[in-house]
Amino acid sequence: MRSVRLFLRASALAAVTAMLWLTWVAGSLPALFVGRLEPWRAWVVHVWARAVARVIGLRARVRGELAAGPCLLVANHLSYVDVVLLAALRPCTFVAKSEVARWPVLGLLARTMGTLFVERENRRDLPRSKARMERALAAGRTLVLFPEGTSSSGAVVLPFHSALLAPAVELGLTVRHATLRYRTAPGERPAEQSVCWWGEMTFAAHVLDLLRLPGFEAELELGSQALFDTDRKRLARRLHAEVARRLAPALEPSRG
Repeated sequence: MRSVRLFLRASALAAVTAMLWLTWVAGSLPALFVGRLEPWRAWVVHVWARAVARVIGLRARVRGELAAGPCLLVANHLSYVDVVLLAALRPCTFVAKSEVARWPVLGLLARTMGTLFVERENRRDLPRSKARMERALAAGRTLVLFPEGTSSSGAVVLPFHSALLAPAVELGLTVRHATLRYRTAPGERPAEQSVCWWGEMTFAAHVLDLLRLPGFEAELELGSQALFDTDRKRLARRLHAEVARRLAPALEPSRG
């Protein structure tokens, strides 16, 4: 049964991705002509993410809401599934470290999704990155940032990097925060092993195992209060504290 499930889901993912890719290509020229290329891209990714969530058996429970308008949202990072979950919630643009652009498969997907890549270790790149984020926020887009800089098992929230919060501070914007957690069904491998992607786990093997699951649940808890601060490092600490406080426990082992 697991092998059949894997085959059917892999086929469905390929079909959905191919169809949305063709949709993106077909609509890109008209969108570019009217100056709406990035909103068009974000909408296509949103539709793709909603379809992928259904294919892989992802059931989402969302607590709280995101207000309309420009938004910088930060969250803990557990897996590549986080991107599917958040993109399915609303059209958005992700911010990631530049290394991701060079990763096999994930790098191509990230570039296609219009991800803003930042060279965190290159201080000379920060003004360029900040300008791109400022333009996106000024255009009313939702930017999603994983300030831990890497994914984890969810046992703890890793320290938040503050450099990418500078645009929100300088534009006087508040920052929303979210806490992610996953659960698998009783008798299945716990989510920290089967859904979270971290450490030395290989991507291909992890995806195949994920597709064999009968399904899993994601819980997204949006903080009820947006945060503002005039100091990015202090803002990073405050956001980290809010996300960490809601994390416990971020991942509950499967029962049974």
